[in-house]
Amino acid sequence: MTTMLFDSEKIQSLRTQEPQHPWRRRTPKFTWSVALAVVIPALIAGYFLFATAIPDPIVIIIIYLPLQLLAAGVAAAVSKGKNGVADAFIYVLAIGGSIFSLVILISLIVTLFINGLKAVSVSFLTQNNFYISPSTSLEYGGVAHAVLGTLLIVFISMLVAIPVGIATAIYVTEVRGRAVPYVRFFVQAMSGVPSVVAGLFILTVLILTGAMGPSAFAGGLAYAILMLPTVARTAEEVLRLIPEDLRTGALALGSTRARTVLQVVLPAAKTGIVTAIVLGMARVVGETAPLVLVTGTSDATVYNPFNSPIAALPTYIFGNVAQPFPDAVTRAWGAALVLIIIVAILFVIARIIGRGKVK
Repeated sequence: MTTMLFDSEKIQSLRTQEPQHPWRRRTPKFTWSVALAVVIPALIAGYFLFATAIPDPIVIIIIYLPLQLLAAGVAAAVSKGKNGVADAFIYVLAIGGSIFSLVILISLIVTLFINGLKAVSVSFLTQNNFYISPSTSLEYGGVAHAVLGTLLIVFISMLVAIPVGIATAIYVTEVRGRAVPYVRFFVQAMSGVPSVVAGLFILTVLILTGAMGPSAFAGGLAYAILMLPTVARTAEEVLRLIPEDLRTGALALGSTRARTVLQVVLPAAKTGIVTAIVLGMARVVGETAPLVLVTGTSDATVYNPFNSPIAALPTYIFGNVAQPFPDAVTRAWGAALVLIIIVAILFVIARIIGRGKVK
């Protein structure tokens, strides 16, 4: 066995040597085939878009997408052989799906801002609708009472669903008792429950029996039913990603199972648990059907979540969008914009909390 020695000049030349990336090299044949595969379908689709009366979505889905798949397959077969055809199809479908989703998202946000900013003002954000009617002009009335109602309902649902969901995930992943298959089955079954069924359940069990009236608390319970499976399943997957060495190391040092979970596992999964909470909020914050059944509606600002009907942004939008008055429809657009902004703020706050360093 021999040892290779380098002098100082050789070592210096090796240090200054540029890294080579042979997989990035592209032959002229590959470059031209990709360029033609991109340009030719675009030109043909452009002709049908501007020179014919065929609707744009039909041109994109029926003409452009098949042509792009065909051109990408031919280009891959010419430059890489038959083995590259499947890769080309996957690339085209992945990029096309991403662009389609991005276009839909941008279109939705732009439409929401264009229509919603017509209603948004200081009075719109600080007043309620107690003294106005659907035909009143936009200078009067607002969504302050609906924003407060939405925050109360979501907060109540979080108080119920988050502890139960995280405890369920801990039981499934850490305790691993005999009931784990049944718990996982019921959680998975709850994730498919329609939102209106959750509202009907609270309506039948609590409101029609006289236990309580329409209120923010009833809406929070309905939201909790919908939020619970999302939080539980996401938290379960996050806890499964924690290395087993952390658990065994803590137990080997004499820690109890409960202390290991509270001081080792949960802090390590902090970011993922915050993500589970965010996904749970996103699941319920825009649901309308349960609130129509169990919270009622109100034009006044309600602070007590237990004894009176209350307005929320989803029911406010639902009630105004069906009105025959343009100003009422504009208020619905404004409320939708406010709802999106609130969700964005909650997401940012949750992300900031989730990125905190674990002590």
